[in-house]
Amino acid sequence: MMKWKGLRLVLGGVMVPFSLIAIVSCDRGKPLSEMGPPTYVGSEVCAECHSRISVTFRNTLHSKVIQDVRKNPGAFQGDFVSPNDLRNFTKADIVLTHGIQWKQRYVDKNWRVRPAQWNFEMEVWAPYHPDDWTERDWRKKCGYCHLVGFDREKLIWSELSVGCEACHGPASNHVEARLEDKHKTIVNPASLTFRASADICGQCHTRGKSPDGKWDYPAGYRVGDYLGPQHFKIVDKSNKKAWWPSGHVKQHRQQYPEWKGTAHAKAGIGCTTCHTVHEAKTKFATSMNPNNLCLSCHGNISTDPIRGHAPIARAPQHANCIGCHMPPTGRSATRGDERTHQFRTIPPRVTVELGGGDPAKQPNSCNHCHAHKDDKPEYLQKALDDGKKPYEKFMSVLMVTQ
Repeated sequence: MMKWKGLRLVLGGVMVPFSLIAIVSCDRGKPLSEMGPPTYVGSEVCAECHSRISVTFRNTLHSKVIQDVRKNPGAFQGDFVSPNDLRNFTKADIVLTHGIQWKQRYVDKNWRVRPAQWNFEMEVWAPYHPDDWTERDWRKKCGYCHLVGFDREKLIWSELSVGCEACHGPASNHVEARLEDKHKTIVNPASLTFRASADICGQCHTRGKSPDGKWDYPAGYRVGDYLGPQHFKIVDKSNKKAWWPSGHVKQHRQQYPEWKGTAHAKAGIGCTTCHTVHEAKTKFATSMNPNNLCLSCHGNISTDPIRGHAPIARAPQHANCIGCHMPPTGRSATRGDERTHQFRTIPPRVTVELGGGDPAKQPNSCNHCHAHKDDKPEYLQKALDDGKKPYEKFMSVLMVTQ
């Protein structure tokens, strides 16, 4: 019987032991002792080794949120053909587009965001800071969350859009390290605690001020840190521009502060439990259809018309988890294009109590679908209350029979 002394490969006609190949591969690169502080290298360098991830990542909103129109003229998505009083600029005035799905804003060579944005869903131009647009520097207002390696003092960066190192940290040492040291030289959110991993998302998906009040983002935060008050003060619930009276999100970019106070957060259910990062299978980059995603954990939810989840009088059970538990209360381009991340329903009575019965002053989980003239919050709340009666009657009969 032939015995193999070791796996051998043919390289250039010469038999080379596999073990030698491994040793050479491991020795290629610097040891950790010879490395200094890491610097940014750019997503294209990451793609040289992580090609499969790179291909799918290029189709995500993160990778396309900021585009240089001098390199990609096709980045323009707004209607620049039809005349419009809000749009005081042409394509020739613009160097960057900002946004790719909900809205698109336009940055000129002086780093000013022009005062009209294109809203995708409604296909209309809408005003954006029409009164003070000349005083707003896009780099200072928006740069941190839409660039990689942003230096807030020098106003320079290493990469446009949200690239690999925005979430993994600067990668120069990772590129140069020996094979056995690679994992020690990069931040892998999947290997962090759920809170530290979520904080990477939270550095941008939040709203507030740095401790000194100078910046609208967590200045000084580093990927892998815990995001705390030393980095950022989240906008207070008393801020009527950011929060509805019920304490639900009113503006965009507030998923993180909402999530922090939820049962999901307390149970260790973080951002990547539901959302994908390296690819976008759905509009909201969820790993599967929202209903299936919810039921993958909440598989015990019943849709029985009497004893089922949230029974409603004379109506079938709803098969839309997020419709009730993540009502669209936020606004990116138009009201309701961002959903609350508190994962709790807002009964119509909340609109009655806190909004004077007006969903425009306090939304609820029912009226965003039931918006017809007769579907007043009071009527919808009565339907919910009446829906409990068959269940209560059933339970009372069951108790007697037992």
